[in-house]
Amino acid sequence: MMRPVLKNALLAALAAVLVLVPTALALLLRDPGQVCEEAVAEAKSELGRHALLHPDEELRTLAVVDYSKPSFMKRMAVIDLRSGRRWYCRVAHGRNSGELLARSFSNVPESNMSSLGLFRVGNAYSGDHGLALRLDGLDSLRNGNAAPRDIVVHSADYVSIPYILWNLATLEGPRIGRSNGCFVVSRGDIGPVAERLGHGGFIYSWNGNPEPR
Repeated sequence: MMRPVLKNALLAALAAVLVLVPTALALLLRDPGQVCEEAVAEAKSELGRHALLHPDEELRTLAVVDYSKPSFMKRMAVIDLRSGRRWYCRVAHGRNSGELLARSFSNVPESNMSSLGLFRVGNAYSGDHGLALRLDGLDSLRNGNAAPRDIVVHSADYVSIPYILWNLATLEGPRIGRSNGCFVVSRGDIGPVAERLGHGGFIYSWNGNPEPR
């Protein structure tokens, strides 16, 4: 027979989950997306320096990933550089970069960490995860190994509200899943991401802390 103290503790935990999950669901559904304006300014500055060296490249779209935000938030802003309009989505970080927050970053193969800096979006292709976008790292120190590491944009089921709620209910924290370093979005967002970032798109990942250059 279950001890009264243990039974009461389990009932209390279940009651807490029943309260937290609907509240969390309501907040997640209302998330409009947000990235730090400092991240946007730094991203545009880096893109401007790249444009000076490559004047023939078309600059259409810039995605800014704000890793200072927790993973349950829509922390990737896809910015139309002509109109200034923004579209937001959730994006996963590398499994060895952190749990809820990405705190560690690497350019080393097999590190399973996210990388910082400016990336050029390459060709779309169909891979193990379906539609995906190849990336070229444009910062030799911070992300120059992106192509050899096979760092791409793809989708996965673990970037979803049900996954966040499951982690919350199982006391894993309100986070999405984590990647091997790729920029992973939800199944429903990969199409719009590919449409917006293809043909002249760039990604800038930022964590809010100055990195040695």
